[in-house]
Amino acid sequence: MMINFKTPLFMAAILLCAASPAWALELQNQNFSDDEIFSAVVNRFKKPLLHRFNPAAASERQPLLVLGPALKFGKKIQSDSFTHLTQQELVAEQQAVFILIANARPDPEHNALYVDYDIPSNASFGVLKVYPKEGVLVAETHDSFRSSSGARATYGKLYKGVGCRDNTEMAYRWNYYIRNGANGRCPDKMFTEFTD
Repeated sequence: MMINFKTPLFMAAILLCAASPAWALELQNQNFSDDEIFSAVVNRFKKPLLHRFNPAAASERQPLLVLGPALKFGKKIQSDSFTHLTQQELVAEQQAVFILIANARPDPEHNALYVDYDIPSNASFGVLKVYPKEGVLVAETHDSFRSSSGARATYGKLYKGVGCRDNTEMAYRWNYYIRNGANGRCPDKMFTEFTD
């Protein structure tokens, strides 16, 4: 029997398998899902990820996780610990408080996963070491840095050429930068503060 590798059904089956693995990663001979991996990362920074720049924002929400272009996922990660947004969704909602995962790579022995993170809302970035401890994943700081100019650069990459909308978290963030207190009105039409 000859298999036609170009048939739509075969290609769909291959894409489905690639997009939804049962286990995302093996560390120390234990299997962990995407949810377990990124929940460990998000839980390490839960307090700053729950901050809101809008002082009137009373609604509860989960921390926001955004994956950089180096990390390819066929579908969104479903989790009780965080909300996975694409970069396009984040910008469309004009969110300011999130964790951006630029890259993730296991060490050669698959003992730990090293995760490059950026949290521009509190001007922090660095590398986390994620590894199993007594059967569960833990995340500890491997390298940590603070930089307000780095935070502005991250926002600038995301919001370059985007018009500001009043009363969004990014509008409040912009006012916070220019020391205008709890004001949700856009200081300008475009996000020039982060892109200049």
